[in-house]
Amino acid sequence: MSSQNNQLEFEQIKKDVEIKIKSFLKNEFTEFINNDALKKIDRISDNTIINLQSWMSENIPERYKKYVLENIYDDNWSEIIESFKQELTFGTSGIRGKLTPSLDVKKSNLELKNLKDYGFESNILRGPNTINEITLLKNIHGLINYMQKNNMSKIVIGFDTRVLSKSFSSLISNLFLTNNFSVFLFDFPNPMPELSFAVVDSKSDMGIEITASHNDKRYNGIKLITKHGGPPSYEIRDEIVKYIFENKMNLSYELISKTANGSIFNSDKLTLLQKSQPHSTSQNSSENYINHIENLIFDKKILKKFSSEIKIGYSALHGTGYASVSKLLQRFEINNVKYVDQMIHPDPLFLTFDSKQILDPSDDKTASIVANEFINQYGENEFSKLDVLAYTDPDADRLGIIIKTLPQEESIYGKWRRLHANDIWLLLLWYILEIISKTDRKFSDHDKLFIVKSFVTSDSLLYISKKYHLECIDGKVGFSDLAKIVEQKWNEKKINIGIFEESCGFGLAGNPEILKLHVLEKDGILSLALILEIISYAKSKNSSLQELLDVIYLDDDIGFFSTFRRELPENGIFEGVHDEYVMENILKNVEKFYMKLHERIKNKNPLEICGLPITDLKRFSTGKYDSKFWKNFPDEGIRFFLNSDVNHITIRPSGTEPKIRIFVQYRITDIDKNNLIDKKSFCENLTRKLSYEIEKLIPLS
Repeated sequence: MSSQNNQLEFEQIKKDVEIKIKSFLKNEFTEFINNDALKKIDRISDNTIINLQSWMSENIPERYKKYVLENIYDDNWSEIIESFKQELTFGTSGIRGKLTPSLDVKKSNLELKNLKDYGFESNILRGPNTINEITLLKNIHGLINYMQKNNMSKIVIGFDTRVLSKSFSSLISNLFLTNNFSVFLFDFPNPMPELSFAVVDSKSDMGIEITASHNDKRYNGIKLITKHGGPPSYEIRDEIVKYIFENKMNLSYELISKTANGSIFNSDKLTLLQKSQPHSTSQNSSENYINHIENLIFDKKILKKFSSEIKIGYSALHGTGYASVSKLLQRFEINNVKYVDQMIHPDPLFLTFDSKQILDPSDDKTASIVANEFINQYGENEFSKLDVLAYTDPDADRLGIIIKTLPQEESIYGKWRRLHANDIWLLLLWYILEIISKTDRKFSDHDKLFIVKSFVTSDSLLYISKKYHLECIDGKVGFSDLAKIVEQKWNEKKINIGIFEESCGFGLAGNPEILKLHVLEKDGILSLALILEIISYAKSKNSSLQELLDVIYLDDDIGFFSTFRRELPENGIFEGVHDEYVMENILKNVEKFYMKLHERIKNKNPLEICGLPITDLKRFSTGKYDSKFWKNFPDEGIRFFLNSDVNHITIRPSGTEPKIRIFVQYRITDIDKNNLIDKKSFCENLTRKLSYEIEKLIPLS
């Protein structure tokens, strides 16, 4: 059937399609009988029809249009709407979305396997709201136009272990090669941090990683890296978006068939980045990266001295971390390593995890799966001998740490616990300021140093910064905003010794003009290397990570910070038009609650929660989602202060998946060795209770 006939066939049935879509949506929204719901139905229906019409009129391979018509005739309205209700937009540092539009777990698993087995030839419904060959080509073509207009000509391209990642990297590479770019292409699944490093190391203009980071197995996407090895600023992102949407799609979709089975065009502009020894057209990127990480160790002697005593377990969550981590451990001569065999090798179907399970190191369920897999393989006795059980997310830019609980704290945490990133970063910063700065002159002048953190990352980092006279700057959630702050401070001749995210992200950016440290991006492998150094330091003091943390907590200048994060929904995500509307209503209820409390505070009648009065409020809004939701939509969240600047609850929508998160922070001081356990128990119980009580007050439904 010709393209014109396909298009004509859709035009003939368009009215009927619109009627059926509205009927389906009304059924989905039956519990919401109000004007907002009706407007939402009209908006989704209109957008779906517009995007369907555009898709069917594009000069794209005919089989993609055929899949659309087949799904229409099968009355598969859920997947039609999921594929066409909107266009994937370029977010903070790229785009990401589902590979399959099905909301059914069994069907989405079958479709993922189909995509894995047949690639671009698979008969899966595609649309502008899913990650596929067409959406990627459109976005990359816009990026190419932006780069050409800005005289950029060199790019690094890598990919993780997800379904179609390698094929997408080949397709994108071929598009850049046909546009006369010099392309550095990884020929193996690579960690995101290794791509960031390769961009800087090769002096390239940009880098692209095919990845969906920690999203569940159904997702994929692209992440963009700029010349400093970090995400693009909002200004750069907005400019790229203009080029994407101005793109008239005058593309050669023959690239899709020419890139079958991951084939790459022969070109003198192509350089392969390989694990193996370099030859005439390859570079050993992994070796360069590991050398660089090794050189970032502050005290190599102490790590070498105690390396034989370190006992570590490791899981790559089926992702990219194993090759780099194993090489790093060999370099450090750490031989007491137990790998979670089930999870260290790449698996695009992530068979250990449910379809809707996010692969986030800061997620307790993820930690539980890792711990259980280790114990199933080696037993509880071997687990008890570990200094840490470490794991990186699929693209290895985030690190999770699991530790065996001290006997006296089992009543609080159980036999093991995920060590919060907030505590890991506190320990790391303390180590640099208290230990390293006394022996290394580069870190001794604290006036020249600074850190940045997301505003939901623990204020323990602020308090330790105050103690050591170090500048600590709060930024928005996401490395893009934090990286921009770092670049601004570079202009003031300041040196960054930490970029910290509550969600297990850490960077060490230094200053390229004064003290070159790492790239301007988070790195789970670097994080692990530095944690291993701190374990060595602890062993030199006959101590442990937990005992070092207790020393910090007992310092009244810092105190003990209990932080707790709750996910809504607790399992999976808000997905499908019904759930997304539920999520939107929850956020509206949060805003109504904010307004109600604002009046009560003004009338000096603050609401109490768990005996603590809510005495102040703050909303965080950038305006970037106003058009999608409502004016001054609090995309960065709303904070409720509990009679203190440091004790608070923050509710915000996630920026990387359709979830709502509740962050609770509570600080205590006046701690001594005799009451530390009781104080910890009180705080940990209180932060959990606060997260549940605020849900009842809103309500979040």
